Amino acid sequence: MKNLISLGQAIKNLRMNNISNSYFLYGNDIYMQDFFINQVKKVSTESHTYLYHLGYDSQENLFNEISNTSLFDSQKTIIIKNINKFSTKAKNEIIEIISKNEHSHCLIFIKNNFDNKNKFINSLLKSATSVDTRTPFENQMYDWIKFFSKQENIQINENEIPKYIEHFGSNISNVMNYIKIDSISKSNSSTNRTYHLWNFQDSIGKKDLTKSIEIYISLLSNGNSVNLILIYLFNLYKAMYFKKIYDNESGLNFNYTINKIIKSKIPLYIKKTSKKELECILVEINELDFSSKTISINLDNRMKCLINNICTGYYDR
Repeated sequence: MKNLISLGQAIKNLRMNNISNSYFLYGNDIYMQDFFINQVKKVSTESHTYLYHLGYDSQENLFNEISNTSLFDSQKTIIIKNINKFSTKAKNEIIEIISKNEHSHCLIFIKNNFDNKNKFINSLLKSATSVDTRTPFENQMYDWIKFFSKQENIQINENEIPKYIEHFGSNISNVMNYIKIDSISKSNSSTNRTYHLWNFQDSIGKKDLTKSIEIYISLLSNGNSVNLILIYLFNLYKAMYFKKIYDNESGLNFNYTINKIIKSKIPLYIKKTSKKELECILVEINELDFSSKTISINLDNRMKCLINNICTGYYDR
């Protein structure tokens, strides 16, 4: 596709300080999307980042954010997801803003369903700097996984990479998630500290991936079942949901799994978690608990993936 540049070329351009003020990430590999966005943040150190997920956030607020500039504001990096939710009028306005360069910020549009092309998508491809974030072909996966592992400071035997690709290689996100989880698990396999279930609630509420995996492993080694951990996790997010959506504490009524320490920190946790995330996490926990009781699954692996997805903001995408 002639309008697309590779992710590698886009990163090179950024590192040469060649920054566009509008990008279109075309492809559904979430890890590659996130990696590019993080590279933009690294080179735009004084920029404030704003995320708009259309369908949950109004397009009117987005346009206000784009047009709202002042002499005292630093540059903004505005990430727009679920762009198919734009109205027809809004789509035309967006293309006009990009084409005429009528803004001083960095706009990043993300479309996951890259097979569904239409006039708006074709216009974005032509008007914005379009970056290919589709999952690489199998013969390119090895080099990308090697590169990303190095960028994440993950020490991995290069001979192990093909095994991860073989088992989890449907996309870069899957492969890197399992590599990161295994790396964290190995580094914490010899921990001797004893933790409590509320320690796990606290670490995952703070989205601390390394600490959450460490505590999870400790809890299992000290006789706590995965299903018990899921109960504590579900009740935490249920309480967070009621607090965020209804601003009440009904989720805490008669809830023995939420102690005073966690109760006092719930306002802090919900600042890091959107309504969409809370809904998706509650559904995911329910499905995992149901699956563990009805079909044969690798519950430990699924649990580690759940922890990773919560801590990395996967459910807000």
